[in-house]
Amino acid sequence: MIELNVSGMTCDRCADHVREALEKLPGVQSVEVSYPQGTASVAVDPGTPASALTFAVTRLGYQARLANSGPTSPAGASVSKGRDEDAPHIAVIGSGGAAMAAALKAAERGARITLIERGTVGGTCVNTGCVPSKIMIRAAHIAHLRTESPFDAGLSAQAPVVDRAKLLEQQQRRVEELRDAKYEGILRDHPAITVLHGEARFVDAHSLTVTLNEGGEQTVRFDRAFIGTGARPAAPPVPGLADTPYLTSTGALALDTLPKRLIVIGASVVALELAQAFARLGSQVTVLARSRLLSQEDPAVGDAVEAAFRREGI
Repeated sequence: MIELNVSGMTCDRCADHVREALEKLPGVQSVEVSYPQGTASVAVDPGTPASALTFAVTRLGYQARLANSGPTSPAGASVSKGRDEDAPHIAVIGSGGAAMAAALKAAERGARITLIERGTVGGTCVNTGCVPSKIMIRAAHIAHLRTESPFDAGLSAQAPVVDRAKLLEQQQRRVEELRDAKYEGILRDHPAITVLHGEARFVDAHSLTVTLNEGGEQTVRFDRAFIGTGARPAAPPVPGLADTPYLTSTGALALDTLPKRLIVIGASVVALELAQAFARLGSQVTVLARSRLLSQEDPAVGDAVEAAFRREGI
């Protein structure tokens, strides 16, 4: 029997959610959860890792620890981290979408995880892709509606004054909130995952050395390693491009001023969504397409987008 202390439950329905999540785990025989006492008693098969139980609860948004494990220690590492020395130890290099998925699934199946990240925690989506781009696109849409809308006959239209620096501040603040909610908070509270901030290099087939960002080095010995370090934009072989201070989507989203004129090379989804956003915020935008817009889609889709772009002055 494994006893857990569970905090964050506010009603008997919360206790039902915890019980249902625990009952779905392999090796669990029976579960009793008490909301008033803040406890969960779990009968399990021999060898079932306690880390899998605590993770199933924390994934629901509650806090869980072994009843005799004591409080959480500083720096996001609870005393339960690494307590099962017989569990396989996996080193995960990187903290983006693939690395997080690998770390969480391995922990769910009973492994101990050491995750190493040399830069910002989180992947492209939350830091430099989906989240910041959609915030910028939404701001551009609002600016467009204030300039032109179907109700202009009855509502006066006026081009807004765009303060890109303030929009960027708002954009990055939301990025930081979601990074903490989707990555940092999960890693901080997970009992089976230890995070090291630094750069990893392999020493041999079962050990690596981490040069810590705060100084010094730490050796990590592992049974398996997962490399999820992501990718970088590929620059097309356009003559002279390497000598030009060009932007990738990452750099464009981080601009605190709007370029007066912007050329967008490419006509796929990312290129077009940013082209329209910059145009709606006030840049004069030219799109260079090798064949047609959205060439991988049905031609009618690209034609419709091109017509919309021409109406908007792109």
